[in-house]
Amino acid sequence: MNIRNDVKIKIKTIILVSAFFLSGSLLFAKKTEAAKPDWVENWRSLYPDEVYIAQLGKAAGKKSDKEAKNVAANNIAQFIQTTVQSEIKSSSKFSTSTDEKGRLVTSREKDNSQNITLSVDLALTSLEFTDPWYNKKEKIWYCLAYVTRQKLWEQYQPSLQNARDRLFTFYEAAEKSDEPLYKMIIYMQSQKHEKDFYAAYSFSNIISPTLTDKNYGKDRNFVSSITAKAMEEKNKSTFVITVTGDIQNIVYQSLKDSLGQAGYSVKNEGEEALYSVNAVVNLDDNPIDSLHIIKPSLELFVEGKTASIFSYAKQTQNVSGLNEDVVKRKAVRTLSSEINNSFLKEFGEKIGANAEDAIKKL
Repeated sequence: MNIRNDVKIKIKTIILVSAFFLSGSLLFAKKTEAAKPDWVENWRSLYPDEVYIAQLGKAAGKKSDKEAKNVAANNIAQFIQTTVQSEIKSSSKFSTSTDEKGRLVTSREKDNSQNITLSVDLALTSLEFTDPWYNKKEKIWYCLAYVTRQKLWEQYQPSLQNARDRLFTFYEAAEKSDEPLYKMIIYMQSQKHEKDFYAAYSFSNIISPTLTDKNYGKDRNFVSSITAKAMEEKNKSTFVITVTGDIQNIVYQSLKDSLGQAGYSVKNEGEEALYSVNAVVNLDDNPIDSLHIIKPSLELFVEGKTASIFSYAKQTQNVSGLNEDVVKRKAVRTLSSEINNSFLKEFGEKIGANAEDAIKKL
């Protein structure tokens, strides 16, 4: 009798233990087959665009939960890069600069891919992720990457501020200069930093148009006017030319044509102008018997509002001949040729160097 009872007790124990492990297995199975999270299908409403930047990632395979996370992050990177590039292209502007001959040229700004890459990298370091979810029927892992626009904007704002400050350093230097020519050059040099500012502004604007416009909208509108300011100072930069020792206005015409090629206005003698070009032609004759030998030279100064801003001196090879008038005209033409080749280039380089000095003094 006791043996039978013992057997019954053991059977009951086995049944209870089996039931316990069976229920545990069922419970574990239910946990591994978790219900589909709401964000899988409704992530756009749960993470609204005005508050978040979010993208869904998917990857096939039982062990692809990390891959789904990587895909989500990559989708955000592609979204940001594409959007920034589109924003920069749509808001790109024409910039004005000087070529190797000192003439004004206009070109469209190119995208700043380096700034775009840095912007994307910053966004990726700020990402948060949902716990990956596995769809057993589809055999696909899902994961959502997201970041709040407020958080990302606050992290990126110092980069935008730095780009703004670098650009406005040039503006401040231009405003402190008394010479319109220097102002013009400094304004044009500032355009090297406009691309950085526009790229930073574009990314910031994608993150949060409201915060960007509130804090930097006025700066952007001002930056768009810098080219006009450069042209305004250029238009102020009028010249009057006086040449002593010239023949048939040959040197005068070369100087006038050179300044005109760069887009400067040359006034007639006696008219009011901001800059005066004073040139002296030297045609000293050193004859040998009946042969006239002239070594032509030119000395020139450009006087600005407060001081001389440019000096130019040239001497060409000897010109000789039997007829003094013919030799002198030929000598003047050699000076004219030299002016056409080098005056405007050297003038632009000197004005640019003076402008650089003004910037360095800040």
